[in-house]
Order: sequence, then C-alpha cells, then structure tokens
Amino acid sequence: MGLLVLFGLGGYFIGMRSPGMGKAASTQGAEVSASPTNNSTLIEELKASLKARPDDPEVMVHLGDAYFDLKQFNEAVTYYKMALAKKPNDAEIFNDIGLSVHYLGNSPEGLRYVEEGLKKNPYHQRVWLTKGFILAYGMGDLEGARAAWEKARTLNPESQVGKAASEFLAQFNKK
Repeated sequence: MGLLVLFGLGGYFIGMRSPGMGKAASTQGAEVSASPTNNSTLIEELKASLKARPDDPEVMVHLGDAYFDLKQFNEAVTYYKMALAKKPNDAEIFNDIGLSVHYLGNSPEGLRYVEEGLKKNPYHQRVWLTKGFILAYGMGDLEGARAAWEKARTLNPESQVGKAASEFLAQFNKK
C-alpha cells in the first residue's frame, strides 16, 4: 500500500494506491519517486515489460498507476480495465478505475465501479474510503460519505486507511 495524499483544502484525494501511489514500482520492483520525468521513463519500461508479458495484470496495474500519478486518468483507466479483464474479481482494480473515472468528471460512473468492487469484497477498507470520497466530493452526499467512512474506520481503525477515514469524519463533523 502507498500513502494517502491530500492536496489543498478541498480534500483532493488520490487515495491509498497500490505500489504506484506517489511512487511508481519499476519493472525490477524498486520504488521510484513520482515525477513526470521518472514516470515517463517508468512508463516506457512498463510498456516494454507488457510487450514481453502481454497477459500480466500486475504490469497493467503499474502502468495505470504511473498514468494516474501523472493525472492522465484516461490512460490510467485504459490499463486498469485491461488488468480487470485478467482479474475480474479484484476489488482494488475496481477502486482504481472508480477513482480515475471520478477524476475524469464522472462521479456517478466512478461510484458504480466502486460499488462493484464492494460486491467483490465488502471488507475492502480502501474501497469504502474511496466510496466516501466520491460521495462527498463528487456527489455532495455527506450522509452517504459519513456512512462509508464509518465502515472504513470500523474495519481497521489503526490502519492508514482507518486513520484516513477518521480524518475525513473529523473534517466533515466540523461542518
């Protein structure tokens, strides 16, 4: 798991990412600091890896993560969907697609992906956190967001995701 990243007072949330969050995993498994230059190089390495291993969903997810880090959400969705075709029950991939689609300006569709991820794994803490984020920031449903964040916190209050849910709840309880 990566780190929770918040940008600005508006709560711009990137989320608990797989190895690409804020850091993108290289093809050798090393971590590389996210920057446009590093990610461009990483993307080329990952594309070469994908040519060599065209059925490897992990490489596809890493490509999606690298594009996500660059805020190139259309490209991220493309690779996440390729990975989902290989791993159709992976709640994490549904989460990544949902968050990317949300950032593309289609929160209702993003929420549909997140809901599908919860059908695959109703105990996936990060998906609950993302659901709350999309409900609050994309759809203006603060009550629904609170319920989702409560669920995320309840699943494991001491984890990074549980603590992030608590922070979101504290922020919105002040309003």
